[in-house]
Amino acid sequence: MRAAGLCLLLVALLGAGEASAQRLPFTWDVPKVLEQVEVPGVLRADGIPVKLRSVRSAERPEVILQHMVDRFERWGFYIPPDHHRTQLTREPQLTALDTERFISYTFVLQPNPDGTTTVVLGEANLSQPRKQTSPIAPVFPGAKDVVNSDLELARTLTYVIAAKQDKVEAFYREELTKAGYTEQEPHVYRNGNDEMQVRVRDARPGMVSVVVLRRTVPSSEAPDAR
Repeated sequence: MRAAGLCLLLVALLGAGEASAQRLPFTWDVPKVLEQVEVPGVLRADGIPVKLRSVRSAERPEVILQHMVDRFERWGFYIPPDHHRTQLTREPQLTALDTERFISYTFVLQPNPDGTTTVVLGEANLSQPRKQTSPIAPVFPGAKDVVNSDLELARTLTYVIAAKQDKVEAFYREELTKAGYTEQEPHVYRNGNDEMQVRVRDARPGMVSVVVLRRTVPSSEAPDAR
């Protein structure tokens, strides 16, 4: 009886340890890793930044695939059924969702000619506000009703945001300065022949409207090179 009781206690402790481990942040576990591989650039999925890293494994893709699926299932992640999955590449891939932290985890398997497998690992925090992007100018985080327009003489970016005017203006001053622009006059920034005018005005209660006008100025208007 004592032996049976000790066995039950051991099983209970092991189960509690597994449950406790599942509450910790998820960590990747790729079998037979040979080396880390640099992943250049930053990926954005629907405006959400995705952390990327990659490893090269001596294991076969099908073995890694089953290993990763088993690990997702042990952590209690949601794995969409086959008919709900989006296949973005020809290589085997899978995305699972941590429904408690609202973080998605994706891996892509790329077989190599030497028999190894490159495993690309992606992590996206879906609980973070989506960062709107624009090909014209930076967009203040949390912007709504973002519209990009390509006019004959200039391109414009417009949106509304629940923020104070000085905060938005400070955002553009910092972002454009980092991008190499100089504030030639209040809220007018130039980088060579490229000019951006930033206009922030009160809109509906608690909101401001933002208009960024971007144009190419004639050489005669551009500041002298120093």
